[in-house]
Amino acid sequence: MSLLRQLGLLNREGMKACNEGKLDDALFQLIQADRMAKEMDSRLHEAKIRNNIGLVHQVSGKKDEASACFKLAAHFAVEGAGEGNALHKAIVRNLTRLESASPAGAV
Repeated sequence: MSLLRQLGLLNREGMKACNEGKLDDALFQLIQADRMAKEMDSRLHEAKIRNNIGLVHQVSGKKDEASACFKLAAHFAVEGAGEGNALHKAIVRNLTRLESASPAGAV
């Protein structure tokens, strides 16, 4: 199986695990995918995976970790395809939603 196919499989399985509430499994698979993206030297793949890692952290209630992942993902998206590409816009939306969300327990 090619590295790209493995990366895609890990990404999909990681997000599936996240949707099922298996957050540790999700992070494990996404971190493996992130390592592959780095090996491939693909900034766009790194951006997509980092964004998904940020989503898992967000679901876990780890706002600071999620924010760091979204910011890094946005940086990689710009490096890979320039500012304003579709992936970059999606990542910025995720970061904006995270930053505008009320703190846990706020009324």
